[in-house]
Amino acid sequence: MALSVLDRFYLIDDGFFSFNLKYLFFVGLWPEKTLTRNQKFFYKIYELFIHCLTIIFLLLTGIGTYQHKDDLVVVFSNVDKCLVVYNFFFKTIIFLIKRNELRELLDEIELSGDEVTEERKKMMANYVMLLTGMTAAVVGAFSLLALFEGTMSIEAWLPFDPMESTMKLILSLQILAFCVFPGLCRAFAMQGLVCSMIMYLCDQLIHLQRQLRSLEYVMETEMVTRMKFKKIVRKHIRLMGYSMRMENIFKEYFLVQNLAVTVELCLNAVMITVVGVQQITLLITFFAYLIIALINAYIYCYLGNELIIQSQGIALAAYESTWTSWPVDLQKDLLMVIIAAQRPLKLSAGGMALLSIQTFSQALYNGYSIFAVLTDAVN
Repeated sequence: MALSVLDRFYLIDDGFFSFNLKYLFFVGLWPEKTLTRNQKFFYKIYELFIHCLTIIFLLLTGIGTYQHKDDLVVVFSNVDKCLVVYNFFFKTIIFLIKRNELRELLDEIELSGDEVTEERKKMMANYVMLLTGMTAAVVGAFSLLALFEGTMSIEAWLPFDPMESTMKLILSLQILAFCVFPGLCRAFAMQGLVCSMIMYLCDQLIHLQRQLRSLEYVMETEMVTRMKFKKIVRKHIRLMGYSMRMENIFKEYFLVQNLAVTVELCLNAVMITVVGVQQITLLITFFAYLIIALINAYIYCYLGNELIIQSQGIALAAYESTWTSWPVDLQKDLLMVIIAAQRPLKLSAGGMALLSIQTFSQALYNGYSIFAVLTDAVN
């Protein structure tokens, strides 16, 4: 029977994050340890080449924005579209700076002995492919719409006049797509790995809760019970260590994400007050990019919120165990677990805002408040 693309990835490497790491490898962000010296050299060139493509895109669009500085609508439209690329570019830089720390953490997780179901692995992979496909579809749709209308999807400087002929317009759109799409794939590869790591922590915490609830003390099997409880405590401590290291690695990454969403909301609020209803295509473009940004932000906040809930669930699971029949020394140890679980595992954006549903709701509320203030100012 023919194997799917995802199944082939699993056959190559059956680790927790095999698909995510392969995706990162293909977009030039994760050099494999098995590469030879010459392969590492060429891979480094490939990595720098994709960096250069993103920088070229930002330079071309930056010059194009400056050339239309007198047209406020064009300036805001360019900034709105370029903001996505700036967001991904800065997160890529942070990822590269923290890559060695992240590799060490992933190696520890792989060697931990924890289990992740095949369904979860496939869900992680499908999530990344869905995001990539959805964004490619949105970008492609607006590029085709711009081609149909005979305009540029985003104003950029090019060494020729794109409006001179249809062929040159198509060429300009292809050049911009070639420069920006590898950077977008990098962003989704990073997002897939980050989300997979959070889901891994949540799954292991749920597994710990089940183990605590099912732990029963019997005098005849006292040593077995003590060993099981000892393993539970050790795993809980290990997961807390993973969470703290993840927060340290990704706090700047999440800060850039939160700032980008805030700026996107503010920019869209301004554009709604500036752009007329007759420019419906432009408004749809703004809303499409805003929806993508909000979906990405919601996914991070939802997973961060789930991490908080499941880590706090350890305390409830410990209390719901059959601790009343345990020896006093085991009860004291269980009390320490409950106390430790009162401080939930969390991820933050630069140490300033927790990743949670409440933070996401606050961001939406702030965006609406800005829109209301700007509307009153214009009226």
